[in-house]
Amino acid sequence: MLAFVRRNQVLLASFLCVLFSLLILSAAARGRLQRDPIGPLLLELMRPLQIGAQATVAKLKEIQHRYGTFRGLASENDRLKGRITELEAERNRLLEVEATNRRFRELLELRSQLPSGSLTATVISNSASTWFRSFVLDKGSADGVLQGMAVVSPVGVAGQVVAVTSRSAKVLLVTDPHSGVDVIVQRSRARGIVSGSLEGAPIMKYVKRSEDIQEGDRLITSGLDGTFPKGLLVGTVAKVRKKSFGLFQYVEVSLAVDPSRIEEVLVVSAETPSQ
Repeated sequence: MLAFVRRNQVLLASFLCVLFSLLILSAAARGRLQRDPIGPLLLELMRPLQIGAQATVAKLKEIQHRYGTFRGLASENDRLKGRITELEAERNRLLEVEATNRRFRELLELRSQLPSGSLTATVISNSASTWFRSFVLDKGSADGVLQGMAVVSPVGVAGQVVAVTSRSAKVLLVTDPHSGVDVIVQRSRARGIVSGSLEGAPIMKYVKRSEDIQEGDRLITSGLDGTFPKGLLVGTVAKVRKKSFGLFQYVEVSLAVDPSRIEEVLVVSAETPSQ
């Protein structure tokens, strides 16, 4: 008997549970069961599970809500980033327009002080090799540009037109060793020729040892070379050195114009006298 019970204990236990449940249901149906001994026990056992299930459902809803909010914020963040990029591009465009307008206003103001034949031109290429320093303008003979005309900016003298086509012009810069601008020292009125140098900084040539020249002196065009109108700034004296021999001083010049930064210029007629 014991061996039979051991072999079928699971089956017997299940049968007893089912039988017990049927007895309870039968008694409840006949109204004989006044007190349910199992119900309260089941409720007490299920209470933690119900609480846990409710907490889990609430947590899942909270996670779902946060995920939806996060997706909305991420979408809004992407939209705002795109808008910031658009506004930054627009700001850069407006700043560039403002800078261009400012340069043209300065050119127009300078043009009012120069001969009436002055032309506005834009630099379209730049060549600054060791042997030949120049740039090319977008105006040529069809626009009235002639070889020998002076090229200036609101900052100062830039160079001289040395070659012309119908729609472009090549300008030899003041920084080129082959250039030459007749200048005077604004303070002492000493004269000389400013040109580029293969050794480095531009220099002022042919300044006699007896001339009064000091560092910081302003150098302006003399108007005597038939190219540049009188009174335009060329640069300032950066260094003065008198050798123990020779007729001339060594004068190093800091030019007013940086050719690499020029974008627009005025081309001035070499045949028209300054007003």
